Amino acid sequence: MEISKKQLDAVGYELDQLYIKIQNHIEDRVSAEGYVYADTYRGWVNEYNQIIQKYNKLTTANLSLKNVSEYELSSTFKTVRIDIARSFAQSVKKLVDNVEADIKLMENKVDSIPPHQMRVCFKTGVKGCPINPTERKNKVFVAMSFSDEYKDSYEYGVKLILEQKGLQPYKADAIINNKDIMCKICEQIQSCGIIIVNISGLNSNVMLELGLAYGLGKRVIMIKDKKTTMISDLGSIEYIEYSHAGELQQKLNEIL
Repeated sequence: MEISKKQLDAVGYELDQLYIKIQNHIEDRVSAEGYVYADTYRGWVNEYNQIIQKYNKLTTANLSLKNVSEYELSSTFKTVRIDIARSFAQSVKKLVDNVEADIKLMENKVDSIPPHQMRVCFKTGVKGCPINPTERKNKVFVAMSFSDEYKDSYEYGVKLILEQKGLQPYKADAIINNKDIMCKICEQIQSCGIIIVNISGLNSNVMLELGLAYGLGKRVIMIKDKKTTMISDLGSIEYIEYSHAGELQQKLNEIL
């Protein structure tokens, strides 16, 4: 079971309260008798051990419990010297500091999932992406309808200018394999540095790919032909509009 910050905070608070209690008692005894009653000391140790047991259950520290040794007690076994009590208090304080350091590490912990990858797989629900793709900044995912109507805009408007710029275009139908289609598309979007999305025709699959790209924080270039009416949810986002492949190539050249 993964330890939470809240659980660690609770243990740290208990330890800190114990330390404060011991320190206050010691200060009183310094100006009084100069010793601590053995029963009081045993009470502190018992409280400390209970907290240690909680800490060990939450972490892999496996700290040893403390036993009250005979050498810590006076000859009558009724009192404990102040220096022994102080030494014990410092042990408690050291553990308080360790727990606080653990909490700070948790607060500053960097997510092990690379920023270009899915936080949670939307198909399997597992954390991160099981494929764990590497991002290539010069690779460009092109999302578009597979209809022949948009073939020229890809071949002469998108692909041509990307290759001239030294960028590697990728289209989902370029490579045929037996992978789940959405898993294949999600992997490729994660691995690309730029996503060009042609929303012409408002294809529903292309819209999903557009959402994945924005959700992954990719650099998205949205394009559409002039006859496609822009939907209101995307109207405020900057996009390229074109009437033919040559115009699209020219506008992409300016942006890239």
